[in-house]
Amino acid sequence: MKLFLQTSSGQPSIVLWENEVLFEAQFPQMARLDYGAELLGALNSIDASMAMLDGIIVDIGPGRLGSTRTAVAFANGLGFALNIPLIPLSSISILGIHAEKTHQRPCLVLRKAARRQFHWALVRNGLITETGFAEQAEIIPTSYVGPIVMAGDGDAESVALPSLPDVRWSGITLAPGAALAGLTRFLHPAIGPVVPLIDTRGLADGNR
Repeated sequence: MKLFLQTSSGQPSIVLWENEVLFEAQFPQMARLDYGAELLGALNSIDASMAMLDGIIVDIGPGRLGSTRTAVAFANGLGFALNIPLIPLSSISILGIHAEKTHQRPCLVLRKAARRQFHWALVRNGLITETGFAEQAEIIPTSYVGPIVMAGDGDAESVALPSLPDVRWSGITLAPGAALAGLTRFLHPAIGPVVPLIDTRGLADGNR
């Protein structure tokens, strides 16, 4: 059984998963959690124990750095204490693959950096195919001009997409636990502790 922590949107989520969702809780935006207490409560609710955990899947961002760091630090500590592997997943893969599958069109995932700046990544056929950084909230992918679904931060009022004529804003900022079923090929244990991602550089190569 695996623990899945998702926090980079600022809205924490705790999932217990073993080929299906056994427990799921989504908390209010910017909620301050005692992750240890919440995990114990989740395990108790399904008559399980810490000893039954065999891995920790953790959202490493990019996103809200403070909330992401907190969850990553908890995952690192718990993984060390239980001697179980950590499995890092980028928020781009989590949100992009879920939104693409849900809306049946490629997904552009946005993560706000500062003011009108955004990190962005294009997800097509379950893979991150292009990434970039927008200085003035204008995003122009060079590899795709077809129908698109948007996920993550931003909205139609704050972001310009001049090269994309058919845009659907999904409102997806947090993926449900069931989305893990579409991410199994990316569930690779890390070697050593994991660290938060602060941007999208390199993701189109590693697709993590």
